[in-house]
Amino acid sequence: MHKDQLLVKAIEIAAKTHEYQKRKSTDIPYIVHPFEIAMILQRNGVEDQEILAAGILHDTLEDGNLQVSDLEKWFTSRVKELVLLASEELEGRSERPWDKRKAHTIEAIKSLNTDVKLIVCADKLSNARSMLRSYEKIGDQLWDRFNAGFTDQQWYYDSLVESLKDMESYAMYQEFKETVQRIFHRKGE
Repeated sequence: MHKDQLLVKAIEIAAKTHEYQKRKSTDIPYIVHPFEIAMILQRNGVEDQEILAAGILHDTLEDGNLQVSDLEKWFTSRVKELVLLASEELEGRSERPWDKRKAHTIEAIKSLNTDVKLIVCADKLSNARSMLRSYEKIGDQLWDRFNAGFTDQQWYYDSLVESLKDMESYAMYQEFKETVQRIFHRKGE
């Protein structure tokens, strides 16, 4: 596939995969999240079309109904690998408790290459931005939307900041770190 067509195909597949999904407990179409990730990556100097495509597709396996074989059929092996590495471990996911899955994710991030960490950092920033917007609207009711409450989410996001620390030369990491601080370490409240 020609590199110019790669992003168009990724957008098409992600839009179809997430067509009827909404962001957690909102009316926001899910597809906004993968598009935001691509914008974050581009604003941080990423021009590599395969990284951008993988950023758009990153949740199609984890939160959509796409299979690895679909990625193999439609995209390069590198795009498939980037998506797989940026996804939470898929095997046995539904049976594992939230804290065990997240602890595995935190450890796995530390050994990822920079291309995958770019996607992960953009993803976590997008999620943190969404959390902050929701928190500013509904306050502590936000934590009712998640499988884990404030304390567990705080542990997870603080651990993500630490796991992604070698990305600190990127503006998205700095914004992620600041956003996590604003959500979980509010002064005077």
